[in-house]
Amino acid sequence: MASTRCKLASYLEDLDHVDFKKFKMYLEDYPPQGGCTPLPRGQTERADHMDLATAMIDFNGEQRAWAMAVWIFGAINRRDLHEKAKQEQLPWDDPAVECREDSIEEEWKGLLGFLSRISICRKKKDFGRTYRRHVRSRFHCIEDRNARLGESVNLNKRYTRLQLVREHPSRQERERELLAMGGSRLRDSPPGPLRLEALFEGDPEDESPEPVRTVVVQGAAGIGKTILARKIMLDWASGKLFQDKFDYLFYIHCREVSLATPRSLGDLIASCCPDPSPPVGRIVRKSSRILFLMDGFDELQGAFDEHAEAPCTDWQEAAPGDALLGSLIRKRLLPEASLLITTRPAALEKLQHLLERPRHVEVLGFSEARRREYFFKYFSGEAQARAALALIQENEVLFTMCFIPLVCWIVCTGLKQRMDSGESLAQTSKTTTAVYVFFLSCLLQAQGGGHEHQLSAHLRGLCSLAAAGIWNQKVLFEECDLRSHGLQEGDVSAFLRMNLFQKEVDCEKLYSFVHMTFQEFFAAMYYVLEEEDGEGLAGSREALPSRDVAVLLENYGKFEKGYLIFVVRFLFGLVNQERTSYLEKRLSCRVSQQIRVALLRWIEAKAKAKKLQAQPSQLELFYCLYEMQEEGFVRRAMGHFPKIEVNLSTRMDHVVSSFCIRNCRSVQTLSLGFLHNSPKEEEEEAGAEEGLGPPAAEAHRTPSCSLTPNFCRGLFSALGATQTLTELDLSDNVLGDLGLSVLCETLRNPGCGIRRLWLGRCGLSHQCCSDLSSVLSNSRKLVELDLSDNPLGDFGASLLCQGLAHPCCPLGKLCLVNSGLTSMGCSALASVLRTTQSLTHLYLRGNALGNAGLKLLCEGLLHPSSKLRMLELDNCSLTSHSCWDLATVLTSNRSLWKLSLSNNDLGDLGVMMLCEVLRQGTCVLHSLQLNEMYFNYETRRALETLQEEKPELTLVFEPSW
Repeated sequence: MASTRCKLASYLEDLDHVDFKKFKMYLEDYPPQGGCTPLPRGQTERADHMDLATAMIDFNGEQRAWAMAVWIFGAINRRDLHEKAKQEQLPWDDPAVECREDSIEEEWKGLLGFLSRISICRKKKDFGRTYRRHVRSRFHCIEDRNARLGESVNLNKRYTRLQLVREHPSRQERERELLAMGGSRLRDSPPGPLRLEALFEGDPEDESPEPVRTVVVQGAAGIGKTILARKIMLDWASGKLFQDKFDYLFYIHCREVSLATPRSLGDLIASCCPDPSPPVGRIVRKSSRILFLMDGFDELQGAFDEHAEAPCTDWQEAAPGDALLGSLIRKRLLPEASLLITTRPAALEKLQHLLERPRHVEVLGFSEARRREYFFKYFSGEAQARAALALIQENEVLFTMCFIPLVCWIVCTGLKQRMDSGESLAQTSKTTTAVYVFFLSCLLQAQGGGHEHQLSAHLRGLCSLAAAGIWNQKVLFEECDLRSHGLQEGDVSAFLRMNLFQKEVDCEKLYSFVHMTFQEFFAAMYYVLEEEDGEGLAGSREALPSRDVAVLLENYGKFEKGYLIFVVRFLFGLVNQERTSYLEKRLSCRVSQQIRVALLRWIEAKAKAKKLQAQPSQLELFYCLYEMQEEGFVRRAMGHFPKIEVNLSTRMDHVVSSFCIRNCRSVQTLSLGFLHNSPKEEEEEAGAEEGLGPPAAEAHRTPSCSLTPNFCRGLFSALGATQTLTELDLSDNVLGDLGLSVLCETLRNPGCGIRRLWLGRCGLSHQCCSDLSSVLSNSRKLVELDLSDNPLGDFGASLLCQGLAHPCCPLGKLCLVNSGLTSMGCSALASVLRTTQSLTHLYLRGNALGNAGLKLLCEGLLHPSSKLRMLELDNCSLTSHSCWDLATVLTSNRSLWKLSLSNNDLGDLGVMMLCEVLRQGTCVLHSLQLNEMYFNYETRRALETLQEEKPELTLVFEPSW
């Protein structure tokens, strides 16, 4: 038979969250009658159902505790529980015959129970303090990748704040690296930078926010996800983060758990604790107060199919690492616990279907201000930091790349080694490949000591090991793997000191490259290094991957995790002629030049393909060419791109595209899309981070101007150097007036050959029209301009007309759809129609011109100089009165061939009048559209008759029923 405590706890479990809080409130304020004692707030605040039942009995005894519960159930309007508990008979002694001695004895028992509970709570708090001290000790230091034995760096002194942003919906599916969320339209303004404290806070915009239980932190390799995870652990243990949210944080290295022997969640929690016998049961009892921080989901080996294996639901049940973590992620195990999962973007697709209502957060790396801060934290002396920073800032491209913390660390490490050795700081290289080559040479030369041939053999062994791992999608290697590639255990110890390998402390005899990008870099070297005479690569004892570059390129993009993408990028970077000379001179590595021909042929084939596959996109091909940094080679490759369509989302996308477009001599059509937005200026960014200004993050904007002038200038200047470019599409990008001002500088360049320009939905206002007017006055090539869906207004239109009226303006097609025009703006347009002979197409759909505005336009059309052939006036608030003016134009104008009047209330009388005019022989109109209008039978019959009488007239009318 269940005890009174268990029965009382089961009743409490039937209360929802709100009623349970009410129950606690009544318990704290219980009226002191019948010998019942209210419970202090300290006993109820964090108590769960069982804890509360125990405390009630400890304070008041079983019978009084039960009576209190029955009364409170009624007070909180839970009549069901009130009646049920009231009727339930429990085996208590008759209080009427209870003697005073028994009452005193019961009170003593209650007091002793209360003291026991206090003792248990104190022990619980003591363990919590002990665990926090353990976490602080474990996470307060980090080891640099090139640290010697025993060397470490204080995390708080090195850590530099990263930019975190909530991901927001996109209009179309992007590549795997950028997750597309649902939604039919983009948000009006993306959110600002996200602070760590807000990771698990509900969205204030939601009317009924649900608690955030799962947060996915995604970011590219080397962007700082692991350091961020360790910082969260340290800040929590130091009392700075999540204090009111979580009692315990447990750090789980996904790769280590995946490779370990099967164990239970309890064992996993115990392995995180300093005590060999921690109170796991008491910890998991309050699972809602636990946060599991899973670092590196992308390194898990499991497939995570729904039917792969039965989920684990018992925290004491042993299971393989992948199954255990999969059950936690799916909320089959401790569903009330919170999760923070870090992953590379490539694994998001695999992770997404496991989650329920996750919050997605993207790590954008370092802002410009934080990059400077990192330099001053890395270098011990301020003079060194200033010198290094000044050098890198001279190379704008490399300084931009330092938004990736890993690249920033490599750059600082290389510069510090040169400074410490007394060498002068030569001009820094531009690409990731160059940085890695320089870093590798520093490490190998530091360990040289007359053993260059041996080091070369070890390097070749590393390259073959890396390539085999890439093809087999393997990132962890056993000792036998090393031996099969000519690497002995002693060699590995040397590479550990040189930071090429990192021995896994908790995984016996397993080794990995210090970072995935290093494995990809060495795999690329495997293809470019020539074999030495008389021996295979590092004396390998196993069948090595094919060294045929054609096989590598053929399989590009086919791997689930996209391993080959960066291998191919590094391949392009390594065949740069200056870099090959550097490798041969400094590392005695001969690089094959035959690969250059194969790479050029591959680029040509991909460029000429009618439709590029998802991999590689044009932008990815541009990244490959940028990595090479050989303008002659890039010009030959870009000669095969007459049409370019790329979507830019990061600062590096902009840099890479600018480089390739600048070296393209044959592009005719260019379409640029900005899926995210540009970085703001440094001063705006600093203000946002302190809460003093507009939000500023590497891929975010203010609504009025997303692309800053500095961001646009480099890209648009590249357009001015490309004289073959005739078509430029920037539609659906929040370019803003300042961005357009920079574009106009390019358009005014005499060498600019752009003839057609699309700027629809670019966030423009009347303020940009002065610059556009100047372009129209000076350009001798621009013949088509689309400014649709920008609120230019009448004032903006009048400014444009000043340029259009210039005698040398060649513009023939102007689109001002949904531009906020009224009848006031038509006066300037009519003046243009009277003076210019170049304007032949005018699109004014969606503007409230009214009959007065049309009358002004008709006055311009009646002028003999008007050469307009196409006029679109759909949805312009016209009525039957406007048909008088239109009839006059149709009988007199000899150039107007196409007229669209759809979605206007012309009425039957107005349409009948147009039919009469169209029957006349003097009317030269060839096409009339009257869609989405109401006609009676006679009007419809008149239109059909007109169509029969004049078959050369294209008459389109679809009535609105």
